[in-house]
Amino acid sequence: MFWRRTKSSVMISKLSPRTKLLYYLILRFYERFRKPLYSRKKIQKLLFLVEHFDLERRAIVKSLGITGYTFYIWGYGPFSKEIYDDLEDLVEKKLIEENVVTLNQDIESELGIDLNMYSDDGAGKRMYIYTPEKNDTKSLDLDPKVSLKIDTILSEFGMKKPHELEEIVNEMLKLDNKKKIRCWGISIDEYIEKGFSC
Repeated sequence: MFWRRTKSSVMISKLSPRTKLLYYLILRFYERFRKPLYSRKKIQKLLFLVEHFDLERRAIVKSLGITGYTFYIWGYGPFSKEIYDDLEDLVEKKLIEENVVTLNQDIESELGIDLNMYSDDGAGKRMYIYTPEKNDTKSLDLDPKVSLKIDTILSEFGMKKPHELEEIVNEMLKLDNKKKIRCWGISIDEYIEKGFSC
C-alpha cells in the first residue's frame, strides 16, 4: 500500500501545473458532491470561471494567470483545447477514469438531463464522466489561493448543470449565438480588450 501511494505521488508531482489544477478540480468536485464530475462542457466552464471570474468584482476579467489555459470563443462559449489534452493525460496516467455515456433513460434521470437535447462540446447524445482514481491532494502542492479559488467556484457553480453553466458564462460574456459565430476563435482576452466585442 505504501509503495502505491509513493508511486502515485511521484506521478502527480511530474504533472504540469495546469494538469495538477485540473486534477484538483475533478478530485475536489468528487469530494464535495460525492459524485463524478460529468461533462467536458462543465469542466470547460468551471475552469473558465477559475481563470476569468473576479470573485470580488463579480465580473469576467482578462486572464488572471491561474490555470495556464487560454480560452477562445467557440460554439458553446469559452473553450480551451488544452483541457482535452490534459484530461487525456490524466486518463493515460490512471489518475482519473473517463466513462462515455450514450443516450439512456436511466442515466438521464440520474443526472437530471435530457440527452436528446444534450451535446457535450459537440459530442451529441453522449457525455464524458470523470472520476478520480487516486486521492492525493498533498502531492499536488497547489498555491493555497488557487485551491481556495477552485473551492469557491465549485461551491458557487459546481451543482449547476452543464447547459446552465453555459448560459451563465455566455451571459457574463454578453455572447449570443450570432456574436459567437462572428467572434469564433478569438481569445477571451482579446474579446475583453475590445470591450466584449470583436
